[in-house]
Amino acid sequence: MRTRLLSLSMLMAAFAICLSLFPGFAHAEATYKTYSQDAFRTPDAYEPVGAIEKAGDTDFLGPSDIYIDEKDVLYVADTGNKRIVELTRDGKLLRTIGADVLQSPTGVFVDAKGAIFVADNGLEQVLKFNGEGAVVQKFGRPDSPLYGKSTPFKPMKVTVDKRGNVYIISEGTTNGVIQMSPAGDFVGFFGTNQTQPTLKLRLQRFFFTEKQMEKLFKSVPNTPTNIAIDAKGLVYTVTQGDASESIKRLNISGYNLLPSGIFWDPTYTDMFVSASGNIFLVSQKGYFYEISSEGDLLFQSGSPDDGKSRRGLLLNGSGIALDSGDHIYITDKERNIIQVYEPTEFADLVHRALDLYKEGFYVKSQQPWHEVDQRNSLFFLAHRGLGDAYIKQQRYADAMDEYKKANDVGGYSDAFWEIRNRWLQQHLLNVILIIIGLMLLRSILRWIHRKTGVFGAVIRANRRMLNIRIIQELLFLFRFIKKPMDGIYGMKEESRTSNLSATLLYALLLIEYVFTLYNTGFIFNQADSTSINLTKELAMLIVPLAVWVISNYLVSTISEGEGKFSEVYQGTIYSLAPYLIFHPFVVIASNWLTLNDSFLFSFANTIITAWCAILLFIMVKEVHDYTIRETFRNLFITLFTMLIVSLVVFIVYVILHQVYDFGYSVIQEMITRAEL
Repeated sequence: MRTRLLSLSMLMAAFAICLSLFPGFAHAEATYKTYSQDAFRTPDAYEPVGAIEKAGDTDFLGPSDIYIDEKDVLYVADTGNKRIVELTRDGKLLRTIGADVLQSPTGVFVDAKGAIFVADNGLEQVLKFNGEGAVVQKFGRPDSPLYGKSTPFKPMKVTVDKRGNVYIISEGTTNGVIQMSPAGDFVGFFGTNQTQPTLKLRLQRFFFTEKQMEKLFKSVPNTPTNIAIDAKGLVYTVTQGDASESIKRLNISGYNLLPSGIFWDPTYTDMFVSASGNIFLVSQKGYFYEISSEGDLLFQSGSPDDGKSRRGLLLNGSGIALDSGDHIYITDKERNIIQVYEPTEFADLVHRALDLYKEGFYVKSQQPWHEVDQRNSLFFLAHRGLGDAYIKQQRYADAMDEYKKANDVGGYSDAFWEIRNRWLQQHLLNVILIIIGLMLLRSILRWIHRKTGVFGAVIRANRRMLNIRIIQELLFLFRFIKKPMDGIYGMKEESRTSNLSATLLYALLLIEYVFTLYNTGFIFNQADSTSINLTKELAMLIVPLAVWVISNYLVSTISEGEGKFSEVYQGTIYSLAPYLIFHPFVVIASNWLTLNDSFLFSFANTIITAWCAILLFIMVKEVHDYTIRETFRNLFITLFTMLIVSLVVFIVYVILHQVYDFGYSVIQEMITRAEL
């Protein structure tokens, strides 16, 4: 028995050892999650591999900035220790600079010649050190009248272009980046941020006098937070608090070359531009980001430190830089360390595919993009890259499918244009011949009927069907379009409509609305049909219609309106005749239009909307026997009533929800006590 137990124990131990050889069974949980565009989870792009906690025997004290030169030497602005430290990639101290002259270094940059530029907020200067660590030049506050007497000069960050021009971020300087020549002369302000006036400010500007405006606080643009420069000499800035253009790539004229609306974090602190043009950013919250050269978010990594000082988490990210191996170094001035991250296999795969893609090798990038898609089917850039590859191979249907997954309307439109063009070239003549044939057939059949009367039975049956009351009431819809005045008269005085026909038309409206949700072309509706909440969508249509009918009737009863509730109920849906009749054709046509034809879709919808609004106005006027002025007044009060009713319903809903929660919690408490 003991031998059998011993053998079983040895077998279990061997099995456990074998399991440990497989990486999936011994995988530690990551300290943070990684996300891509639209907050989709993605495999980790960068993993923490260590931290640099000291420079020699001295701890860091509030490191504010970091720069890595072409030789992978790290330069750290150790603010609290009033020095710049040079380190190897593994954290070995090479030397310290400026310990005897610096006061509060907050920014550091090294040019191609090895000169070290340090922005010192305490000294209110930018100091230039040579390769031996000696100060060779100082950039102080410009004395040029163009700079302004009241403009502060408190350097926070600094960078230098290939021509030696110095770009300085100054605390509180709202005119933009300070540009100085290699000799230290003030050149001007560069890349000024624009103010974003609020609605309140716009109204104040419209109604206030100049004296009243002078008493208000002046709207000033945000001060850039940090600055970087790429291998091509283009200057980048990042600005905290600017949601529209937080990240800029500036040309020589100071014009932003990046699209607005790039992924925004309100606490960006530093940025770095890699050799491939990708933009790396770090925020005070503890997150760091990689954005493509076109402004697309590739990865959001990191997480705020939860107080346990776990590896890779940040308390206050202040500086970011990359070495030649794409390792990320981030200074944390709260934890007084430098966190180091290395790219994962997934990040390398994305970079390889993206580099081929940016070089225009779309077909070559297909394979790596396909591998990216296999690992993360929600990575939108993979689908865009595959779409471009299929376009090059003239696989337009496959390209459309990939562009749709990437939510790339432009690419989808281009691929569909090719398919539509091919189809028209192959079938347009046949379509024209079919139309001509049908017209000839119609003429022939009419001629045969005149000679023989062979279709008399069919015509009589059709007339009998058209004489059915409910069908006549439904077809009366066309009278509203042709002659709205006669249509309303027929509704009020001749009973040409009924509540039953109106109800059927309301049902048709709901059906057409659902048809629109699911069948509008992708170019004009990017919503995923599988994620549509049909109950919510129908409620968004039914509730406003019901509130409109009730509110308009109630308002008319107290404003001398003559319309009955049934007339408002019927008149409303008949006024929507243009939508009921023509909008389905617009929806169908949207599947055959490209972006170049989008004006047709917009124009058709605008005409239908305006047509319905005019008919609705005429309906209210004629049903209630108002003048034009009284009609406008009635419509305004109706809309106001709808707003009040909506607020009341919302308040009642909130109260009932709270009562339900309270009652539910009481019942649960009673059940719990009864069980005890």
